Amino acid sequence: MTKKETFKNLLNELQNETEPESFKFIGTGSPMADILIVGKEAAIDEASAQTETEIESNFGFWNNTDLDNLNPDSMPSDLSYSPFYPYKGQVLNIDNGSNRGTSRTWYNYQKLYNLIFELENNEKINFHENVFITEANSAPSEKTKDANRDSISFRKEKVLSSEFFKSFPITILAGVGYFEINESKNEIEDIFDVKFTEKRLIDNKEHQPYWIHWNKDKTRLLINTYQLSMGISDNLLSEIAREIKNSKLLTQ
Repeated sequence: MTKKETFKNLLNELQNETEPESFKFIGTGSPMADILIVGKEAAIDEASAQTETEIESNFGFWNNTDLDNLNPDSMPSDLSYSPFYPYKGQVLNIDNGSNRGTSRTWYNYQKLYNLIFELENNEKINFHENVFITEANSAPSEKTKDANRDSISFRKEKVLSSEFFKSFPITILAGVGYFEINESKNEIEDIFDVKFTEKRLIDNKEHQPYWIHWNKDKTRLLINTYQLSMGISDNLLSEIAREIKNSKLLTQ
């Protein structure tokens, strides 16, 4: 089954679910990418118009979109919003309201993307062209401690565990805390059909870790780390990029 077929199957299955549309949030970027990033939740105000644009309308967009007609080159570079290429035209700055910059999280996503694809001089936010992003929790919150977590169980069972989300050769779980891991249970292994193999520390620092997981036939690599927003070192991003390049799983 092709990735496009698994994507359409997921949309069809979610169409029949009675949960709120926000629970069915699919994600942003290219569904045909090799790299999937799973964050914790969008760091925006749940009551804002931005939530309606980015979260509430997401499933409807993908459910009514022909993937064959999506082309990043045809998207306008005027910071307009599309789930396929959000805010195209942003540049590699932290947003200050007037510099066409982006969020701190997307800033780090782009730095990681530049390292993976060796784009040393790239100053654009263009990782959406070869990355797909989703969230463990579809309810946005400016702070994780205040987040409404009602959607998480549904998303683990019906969204993240789907064949579509297990079709990415590279998955980065950018945020620990929403997956139960103990001696008797490992939700990351169960949901993504992978096995933990190794924990690594950057510069021997416990606050800069990442965990490596592989599927049985070594065709999928999953890397789990802390949220890629505050306190992320360049060395951590470099090591994650190295792991991904060394996997030889990228086709793009």
